[in-house]
Amino acid sequence: MILANHRIRVNYSTSKRIVQRQSGGEPNRDYPDGPIESRVLLLTIYNAQYPITVDVVHQITSRHGRVLRIVIFQKTHVQAMVEFKSTDDARNVKRNLNGADIYSGCCTLKVEFARPTRLTVLKNDQETWDFENSLLPTDSGRVRTSDGRANVSLLGRFGRNLERLDNGRPQNGDGHSFDAYSRQSGSVSLSAHGATLFDQLALSVHPSLAGISAPDVTLHGRPATSVIMVYNLDVNQMNCDRLFNLLCLYGNVVRIKYLRTKEGSAMAQLGDTISVDRTIRNLSGAPLLDNKLLIRSSKQLVIVDVPKPFELPDGTPSFKDYTGSRENRYINPEKASKNRIYPPSNTLHYWNCPPSFSSTDLCQVFVDVGAEPPTRVAEFPSASERSSSGLVEWANTADAVAALAFANHYSIPYPKGRFPFVLKLSFSNAPVQERLPPGSRRSATHNLKKPSNTPGESSFRQ
Repeated sequence: MILANHRIRVNYSTSKRIVQRQSGGEPNRDYPDGPIESRVLLLTIYNAQYPITVDVVHQITSRHGRVLRIVIFQKTHVQAMVEFKSTDDARNVKRNLNGADIYSGCCTLKVEFARPTRLTVLKNDQETWDFENSLLPTDSGRVRTSDGRANVSLLGRFGRNLERLDNGRPQNGDGHSFDAYSRQSGSVSLSAHGATLFDQLALSVHPSLAGISAPDVTLHGRPATSVIMVYNLDVNQMNCDRLFNLLCLYGNVVRIKYLRTKEGSAMAQLGDTISVDRTIRNLSGAPLLDNKLLIRSSKQLVIVDVPKPFELPDGTPSFKDYTGSRENRYINPEKASKNRIYPPSNTLHYWNCPPSFSSTDLCQVFVDVGAEPPTRVAEFPSASERSSSGLVEWANTADAVAALAFANHYSIPYPKGRFPFVLKLSFSNAPVQERLPPGSRRSATHNLKKPSNTPGESSFRQ
């Protein structure tokens, strides 16, 4: 049958009835213990920062079992169903891959048995592939090898400096490829004892890991995690954005989630485990709003999406996804190299302010967002008329930490331009007097009073 210029294929289903799945991840009554073991696995990829294709899925699964068919689809997360030759193969893959990262600090796998017992594949491309049927139609744009399969380099699309993993798909043609990839020139050895399946690859492309060795992590012990727990937060004054403003100094922030059952506590997923260590080392114990921050590694590997987050006291959501945020400071090696990583102090470095932005204007910004006014401001001599920068100092570290949380990434209107300026802040390692370059202007703050507005209600005052 032809419908809308597409041929419709109809097959009998292996299911005896239609089962209504529960929303929100609740277990189904017909499957109280989950799906029974079968030769089909469901792979859910959390924090998928890089493309997940048939090549990727085949590479990580074929070492542990004979892969017959792969189907990739997108729901809340990227998911893939993989059909193996036997249930034993599927069980072996689940045992070796569940909880692992495909790349360091991201693309975390949750592996479980799927309900279908067989997959139907209509074409061989980057999202579906039948390794038992090479005669299926393929993408016209892909180069073909002598056996009719596409010749592509694994993961070669998302990084210019990424090495090719192989010269094409295995040539045996029967879906049996436990060692075919590992023999190719430039391939990466996959080990069941490492929680990162493509760890060597990730180090060459993951921006926040440039030049850093991978941490020692295992699947059989407690795996390293990119999720942290943050305690002792004042929820009446702190929200997701304000916590992001602090954490982004030490690594990319993926998601932030405040806990309803533990007031004053939040979870944050960072870009990698290196950022977790860096954040704990620098920020844990820092004074903030009459408390001391306590930051620890979480037992969880990822923070899943929260479709309906509860509201914080200031009316903002308790969950926020920062994937793709331009305010992350470790997006690429060039941007990461510009960061000066220091622990909290009473002096902040500010930049990206409008030209001729006065110390009075800057002090007013901090007052408007609800922070204590600074005691001293030092403006750096401007190398151009495009923006202004300098140092700003408080009487103590606690006030400076709060000011950074409140005012970092504050949008400053600029009537002379098309777009506002976004204020950038970071901690300085020396007081204002010691860091003043020649030609700097230093001034004391003016008699500004802290407003009584709540978080999120700040406004710039001319």
